[in-house]
Amino acid sequence: MTTSPPIRLSLPVTVLLERRIISRSFWSMPSWYLHTVAVGENVAIASSGTGAVAAAGHTDKGELFAWSGFHVNLYKDACERYWHALIGDKPLVYVVCRDAGAVADDASVDSASIEPVIVTIDYDEATASAETDELVLSGPIPGELYHYMENFVLQHYRPKAFKKRKRRRWSDDDPTNRNVR
Repeated sequence: MTTSPPIRLSLPVTVLLERRIISRSFWSMPSWYLHTVAVGENVAIASSGTGAVAAAGHTDKGELFAWSGFHVNLYKDACERYWHALIGDKPLVYVVCRDAGAVADDASVDSASIEPVIVTIDYDEATASAETDELVLSGPIPGELYHYMENFVLQHYRPKAFKKRKRRRWSDDDPTNRNVR
């Protein structure tokens, strides 16, 4: 018996993370934030290589780093989760990151100490990664990615009508006819 592959949409994206250095009297450490996820083939091709990190500029709070070659995958069987994200107050995009390895204190200022692994809009997938102690960064979903998600949900998902179950009236039951195990 053969099964058909799940209907999916795969969008190329580039991840921009912001590194802010937190300094105290005797120590400093990086703190990472999701700056944005840029959608489109042109953005992904413009960067160096798949999964390669590139310095992307500065903000008023820190440095930007870009990773390209990632894809946001939308699956038909996850449409209900996407629909709940769309009707919620604030749909988010999630980037799951891993430690890129131990770096020296001086090198940590010049290079990225983490690397993105997964980019998703699925809350359940992000939560599963967070439960395994991966760093999960989130931010508002970009408009272009929101429109792709919305069109995908409209094409592949129909919410099920809510049916309230009827409760049995215990007072009407005959106590002599109960099934006792």
